Amino acid sequence: MSNEIIEQPSWWKRNWKWALPVGGCLTVIILGIVLVVGGAFAFMSKVKTASGSDAALLAAQKNQEVIAILGEPIESNGFGSFNISYKNSTKTADASTPIKGPNGTATIYISTTGDDDDLVYEIYNVTIDDTGEIIELDRPDN
Repeated sequence: MSNEIIEQPSWWKRNWKWALPVGGCLTVIILGIVLVVGGAFAFMSKVKTASGSDAALLAAQKNQEVIAILGEPIESNGFGSFNISYKNSTKTADASTPIKGPNGTATIYISTTGDDDDLVYEIYNVTIDDTGEIIELDRPDN
């Protein structure tokens, strides 16, 4: 009998037949999930911006009445709901975005019609959740 040490093959050499397909499939699945979630998030962010919610949040953060009731800082409190439709090249957007401050919560409501160069703001206000008080926001100049 000899006292020679038999060298074992590496982990990769022993397991490549199952590790390669499993690792490849998992990589493709994970990349697919990342792409779908990233695409959905990008789409929803684009809809939120197109509805005017980002501009309305900035207007609420500068409004002294809203600051007095909600406190500072005022920030978004979730995603909200957005509805944008086009008919005969006229855009109609309705959006509601929840906001919060250290002293309470509220909802920004926006309703616009027209194209981006000639928007008509029908509703552009903040409704305080606790009292139902409606505070008109300064409408952006186009």
